[in-house]
Amino acid sequence: MERFKNRIVMITGAGDVAGAVGRRVLAEGGRAAFVDFSEQALAGVQEEMAAAGYSSDRVMTAVCDVRSQDSCDAAAAAVAERWGRVDVLVATAGIIRHLPIDEMSEKDWQDVVDINLGGVFRACKAVVPGMKRHKYGRIVIISSIGGRTGRNVGVNYAASKAGVNGLAINLGYNLAPWNITVNTVAPGPLRGKMFSSMAQAQQDSLASGIPLGRVGELDDVAAAVAYLGSDDASWTTGEVLDVNGGLQY
Repeated sequence: MERFKNRIVMITGAGDVAGAVGRRVLAEGGRAAFVDFSEQALAGVQEEMAAAGYSSDRVMTAVCDVRSQDSCDAAAAAVAERWGRVDVLVATAGIIRHLPIDEMSEKDWQDVVDINLGGVFRACKAVVPGMKRHKYGRIVIISSIGGRTGRNVGVNYAASKAGVNGLAINLGYNLAPWNITVNTVAPGPLRGKMFSSMAQAQQDSLASGIPLGRVGELDDVAAAVAYLGSDDASWTTGEVLDVNGGLQY
């Protein structure tokens, strides 16, 4: 299956989810451009893609700070300069600072909202003009179960992730005339680096509360992104796809 053949996919962030999405895109014939503020993280994800057998003609990186519109614009321009356009944007860049509201500083609030919500706005703003010109685009935003239920996260994180769901609903409606779809994927707990750092008892406790009986894998999220980012979902826009093993119930 090569749903991304001849497609150019720009991924904000270079962490666990970004890597899984990149591997899926590349496995399905696409090209992946990772953009992140950390040069070290970018080098790591490029090495990861090379180890998986994907050559540099199908993988690129660019430094991008999603807190800056100029930086997002420059990253999108770098991808377009190399490969001609951006067909798909996958927004994974985000941070976590879970604190009770009475212990949360204004900076804790602002940093999370500025990156998790503001960064998505800026990344979308950077790629939409080109998508409009080509009358084609797929935008997939990583949200969270925290933005759906508000449980077990900081108020800053819950608000930012609920915000990107609203952003997707709005843009899905307003960008539809240009054949641009906008959707979010809202994962539950994932077996990534953060989960692996927990004590085994904590891991077991978390998994036991999930109706389907296991914590999500990064590839579960990548599969959802691959659906929404491909033409399989050409008639789906403004939606939130929950990928959480039934945890929200």
